[in-house]
Amino acid sequence: MAQPINALAPKIQVSSDGLEATMTFKIPDGKSDVPKFTAAQLLGFLHNANVTFGIDQDMLVKLSNSPIYGKPVKVAEGSAQVQGTPGYFEYHFDTTVNRKPTIRPDGTADYMSIKTIETIQEGDVIATYHPAVQGSRGMSVRGQILEPKPVRDLPPLIGRGFDRSSDNLTYTAKITGKIEVNQGKISISPVHEVQGDVGIGTGNIKFNGDVIVHGGVHDGAVIDAAGNVIIHGLIEDCDIRAGKDLFLLSGVKGNEKTIIDCKGSVTAQFVEYAIITCGGDITADYFFKSKVSCDGHIELNGNNASIIGGYVSAVQGIEVNDIGNSFGTTTNVAVGVDIERAAEYEMLAKKIQAISSNVQKIKKGIEEFDRLGEERGINYKEDPRRMQLLRVRIRDEAVVLEETKKLSRLKEVILSGRGATIKVFRRLYAGSNISIDDHHVTIQDTHEKIEIEKSEEGVKLVRIGG
Repeated sequence: MAQPINALAPKIQVSSDGLEATMTFKIPDGKSDVPKFTAAQLLGFLHNANVTFGIDQDMLVKLSNSPIYGKPVKVAEGSAQVQGTPGYFEYHFDTTVNRKPTIRPDGTADYMSIKTIETIQEGDVIATYHPAVQGSRGMSVRGQILEPKPVRDLPPLIGRGFDRSSDNLTYTAKITGKIEVNQGKISISPVHEVQGDVGIGTGNIKFNGDVIVHGGVHDGAVIDAAGNVIIHGLIEDCDIRAGKDLFLLSGVKGNEKTIIDCKGSVTAQFVEYAIITCGGDITADYFFKSKVSCDGHIELNGNNASIIGGYVSAVQGIEVNDIGNSFGTTTNVAVGVDIERAAEYEMLAKKIQAISSNVQKIKKGIEEFDRLGEERGINYKEDPRRMQLLRVRIRDEAVVLEETKKLSRLKEVILSGRGATIKVFRRLYAGSNISIDDHHVTIQDTHEKIEIEKSEEGVKLVRIGG
C-alpha cells in the first residue's frame, strides 16, 4: 500500500534567527518506492511550513530532478537586518595618561616613561563627532520584518577652552594648554611652560594652573602653582608648591634646603635631603635622609626601593624593599595616626566650638539692638556698635566654615589610617625606629620580608608569606 505523500514529504527546518530554511529528504529504506516530487510540490511543502520569502527556485528544480537524501539543503535565505552605528566622538589627542613609572627588565624604575598631561595648541582639532547611522530592515524566510535596534546620537561635548562648528561635528581648541577628559567633559586650561631651567635667569614662578619645566629648578627658586607641577630635570635648593599633583622625573637633591608642599600626590625618581609634605600618595625610588610626611600611601619602586635615614611617615601605610642599612643609619618610619595628629584634631574641634559659641552671643547682641530699636522707635541699623558686631559675626562665620572643612578633611585622613601597616619586602635593618599610631619600637635585629602592624601588645612583626 502506497504511503500518503505528506508522510514522505521532506522535512522543512527554519533557523532560530529566521534567516534560513533547509529541506531534508528521508533516506530510502529500500522497501518502498522512492517518491519523486516536482518543484511545484516542493514549493508547496515550503508554503505549508510558512516559508514564503527568499526561496531558491533553481535549487527546488535541482532537488526535484536529483534529490539529496539525509542531508539538509538550504532552499530559502532571508535578508538580515543591518544594525546601525550609534553616534560617537573621535578624540584627536591621548585621553589616557601613565602616572606610574614602568619597571625595566633589570628591576629599576623608569620615571621618564611617565606621561603626566596631554597638551595641545590653539587651533588644533581636538575631537570629531560621527553621527549615528540608522540600520535597515530585514526579512525572515517566513516573511516577518526584522527591525534593527535603534541607535542614538550623543549630545554635544561640554567643557571649556574650545569651540565647536555650527553642525556640532568639529571641536577646535581656543587656547594652547593642557587638555583632559573627565566623564565626557573636555577642559583645556592654560599651562606655564619653561623650556630650560628655573633659577636666577627666570625668577620665581607663581601661576594659577599647571607648570611644566623641561629643565631643572635651582638657586633658591620658588614655583607656586595652583595645578599640577611637572619638572623633567633635577631640583635642588628650591621651594616647590603644587595645588594638585607633583612629578619630579629626575629626582630631588635637596641639600637640606629644598621644601616641597603638595596638595595632591607626588611622583619622584628619588628624594635626598629634602622636606616634603604631601596630601595624597607618594611614589618614588628611594628616600635618603629626608623628612617626608604623607596623608596617603607611600610606595617605593624598583631595586633601590629604600628608606635610609631621616623621618618618613604615611597615614595609610608604606611599601618598601629596605628600611635602614647595614651601617646602622638611624631611620625613623611611621604609619597611621600619631599623637600629634590626634591632638590637632581635638584642638581644631575645640576652636570651632569656641568660635561658634561666640557667634551665637554676637547674634543675640544684634537681636537685642533690633529689639530695642523697635521698642524705642529708633533705627539702630547704622549704629557703629551694631555694625561692629555684624562685621565680627561675618568674619567668625567664615572662619567656622573654613575650619570645619579642615576638620572634615582631617577626620577623613584619620579614618583612612586605621589598620595601616609597613611592608618590607627585603630587609628591615637593626637601628630603625618604627611607629604605628601611638606605638613605637626600636628594631634590635635585622629582619627579612616583614610586615609591621599594630596589635594589642604594641607593634608586631609578621613574616610576609608565612
